[in-house]
Amino acid sequence: MQLDGIIVPLVTPLQADETLDEPGLEKLVEHVIAGGVSGIFLLGSSGEGPALSDAVKERLVRLVSAQAKNRVAVLVGAFAVGTRQTIELARRLLKHGGDCAVLVAPFYFSQTQDEIATHIATVARALDGPTMCYNIPQMVKTIIEPETAAKIAQTEHVIAIKDSWGDMARFQRTLAIKYMRPDFGVYQGAEAVAALSISRGANGAVLGLANVAPKLCVDLYLAAKSDELARAWKLQEQLMVLWQLHTHGQWLPCLKMAVSQLGICEPTVTAPFTAITPDAIAAIKSDMQAAKILSKLENAVS
Repeated sequence: MQLDGIIVPLVTPLQADETLDEPGLEKLVEHVIAGGVSGIFLLGSSGEGPALSDAVKERLVRLVSAQAKNRVAVLVGAFAVGTRQTIELARRLLKHGGDCAVLVAPFYFSQTQDEIATHIATVARALDGPTMCYNIPQMVKTIIEPETAAKIAQTEHVIAIKDSWGDMARFQRTLAIKYMRPDFGVYQGAEAVAALSISRGANGAVLGLANVAPKLCVDLYLAAKSDELARAWKLQEQLMVLWQLHTHGQWLPCLKMAVSQLGICEPTVTAPFTAITPDAIAAIKSDMQAAKILSKLENAVS
């Protein structure tokens, strides 16, 4: 399974009753694949995974896996509190498709680093396929330290880590795992340091903005990977102009509104998120235009 490059943590197009918007989902999958992403990550934070019903999760995995048809890897988030609960959830979801399970540190309770390592290794060994671990303390309140990630990487079923903390000092310590295990993938999840991380040896990045501008994200990856650093920094600056769209309200409704401006799907979010204001919508459009995204893509997906 080839994951190197840009993986998109897909937003989940929804109808007003929080069931899947299946035509919107189909458009979105084709949009990101056409942009050159190497993988689609379902049921992450951008995908509202923890807020969706089990029926919606299962159908989402089934539909995207069937549509991707091995063109890109499909990663499936299985986020739960207990180890047995996580194994059950992951097995149930993976029956419907997907190439790789994605696991976070258990949320709700604060866990020790040893408990986190044991949890992820135990779940990974219980599953039939490869697993990626996901460091996102912003959401789960417990960090996976680089040394813990190195311990987890001793389990062969765990093939990679996505780190969304955005701390480059910690990220470089995580990159050191590759000296111990060269086949282990290390992916950056924070847009602000994407180009820097790739230039320093990351296998790629998992970027929410790839829902909106997949080609920009892929071009940034290719430039940084090829040591075309002047071009990589320029694309990084363009990406950060686009990143401003998150600042006009709650970040997730803003991201889904940006996707909706491309004519892909409605900006519906799960409750208790609320719709953003008309002023915020105008600001998001302005950010997309300033980043030269809306004018380039609005006709391509209509």
